[in-house]
Amino acid sequence: MSYFRKLIIVLTFTSIASGIFAQSKDFDITKNLDIFFSALRELQNNYIDSLSTEQLVAYALEGITEHLDPYTKFVSAEEQTDFDFQTTGKYAGIGSLIQKDSACILVAGPYKNLPADKAGLVAGDKIVEINGQSTAEMSVDKASSLLKGDANTVVKLKVRKLRTGESVELSITRENIRMPSVTFSKIYDNGAGYIRFPSFTIGSCNEIRNVLTEFRATGKLKSLILDMRGNRGGPLVEAVNILNLFLPKGLTVVTSSGKKKDTEERYLTRENPVEPDLPLIVLVDNGSASASEIVSGTIQDLDRGLIVGTNTFGKGYVQSVRPVGYDAQLTYTIAKYYIPSGRCVQAHNFATFSSDGSVSFIPDSLKKEFRTKNGRKVFDGGGVRPDVVIEGEEYSPMAISLIRKNLIFKYSIEYFKTHPTADTPDKFEFSESDYQDFINYLSDKEYDYQTASEITMRRLINTAKQEKYYDNAKETFDTLMTLLKHDKSKDLRINQEELISILREEISEKYYYEEGRLEALLRRDKQFDEACNILSNTEQYNNILQSQIAK
Repeated sequence: MSYFRKLIIVLTFTSIASGIFAQSKDFDITKNLDIFFSALRELQNNYIDSLSTEQLVAYALEGITEHLDPYTKFVSAEEQTDFDFQTTGKYAGIGSLIQKDSACILVAGPYKNLPADKAGLVAGDKIVEINGQSTAEMSVDKASSLLKGDANTVVKLKVRKLRTGESVELSITRENIRMPSVTFSKIYDNGAGYIRFPSFTIGSCNEIRNVLTEFRATGKLKSLILDMRGNRGGPLVEAVNILNLFLPKGLTVVTSSGKKKDTEERYLTRENPVEPDLPLIVLVDNGSASASEIVSGTIQDLDRGLIVGTNTFGKGYVQSVRPVGYDAQLTYTIAKYYIPSGRCVQAHNFATFSSDGSVSFIPDSLKKEFRTKNGRKVFDGGGVRPDVVIEGEEYSPMAISLIRKNLIFKYSIEYFKTHPTADTPDKFEFSESDYQDFINYLSDKEYDYQTASEITMRRLINTAKQEKYYDNAKETFDTLMTLLKHDKSKDLRINQEELISILREEISEKYYYEEGRLEALLRRDKQFDEACNILSNTEQYNNILQSQIAK
């Protein structure tokens, strides 16, 4: 039976239901469903172009959800694979990042020990055919769909190797792939264990538990840094399980409450902790949201550890995923969550909008004060404010331009091509002669940017024109613009330290995968450095936990 005929049956049922429930509280719903189905039928039958009923319904549902909060979404059957990957981290394929090159698909980086890596693919290899199809005009999305497939099936590739230029044919067997939640972990000489945890998926807690077990086995573990910067959240139950690694059994760590009583729920720790006393610091930033705010906020509320970094995003909503038929799903907000102090970290008010149509923030005047276990002041309505605020690194306009133009990546491929080996990320150095080679590489490349001085100057000129002062001072403005205009040669030297750090990270990834990039990144990480400093000073750590005690 066609989808449209099923829709007509539903329409008929709805019309019958309309007569039965016309006087009931559901009359408005029934009436508006009749209007919707009538409009849909008119478009399907009479619109000048052919229309897909499935697509029209999807458009309608997307229109509805766009006017609600950004976490309420319609997920069609076609989008289900991507949705499942976001929540589970699982898919079947060869395990490699790819990007579009001028006349092919480029391997941007294989994942360690996955099929692409085991088949010998490296960053910079060019995929010229997939299952006999040329990639010359192929999009990244199309290539990705061809590389993915059922586990234990074979994809055939024709590849031009980076270092030899040789064309080889490969048959790679796809595998079920689960992207890890922990992307890098290491125990440092000072006894500080570090865990990079950028995403929640089902099973995240077990990954962290395993790393902690490995750390303990070394006999060196004295403290822990849990890095949740950029972690957008995920399954709430995983947040509770991770908290249970550090908190006693039987504690209420989060509650939820919504319009219906069945959304009211208490989440308790259910096992004995793995590390109940280990000094702990959680790193967060504005990209930390939802489940990562439950973890960091609860650690703060119960004074179990310290939070370092910048304010988190402020997502205090809970979503439910419900099937709506024909393999489609609706993800929608059903409740708010509250951490142990009683606060909700939700920072945006989606019930009202600003005059320009943007979402409004909860004003400071409406934020309420709460207290941690030790009596420290914390507030709702604005994410989790760290105990120690350390601003993160900001890229210079030049660095941003080079990254956006993909020139940092492309140079790293050239370096990788001509250097068979490199030191480990904690020791790798990019020398002055290497940097001069990078400058020479950029000499014929297109990239541009505006400095903060240039942007400010242009704004001043526009203001002067509006206020009729510009004509009298035109020569002065022109002179200033000439003096402030950026000079690429000079800026490459001014920003040399920053660019060398970025190049070091990008190059380390080519030799040591994603974990290599992350380890190199920590070498210029102010927030990580501050966490290490605090953990090495027990008195400072304890003083912060006991500060601002209520009297």
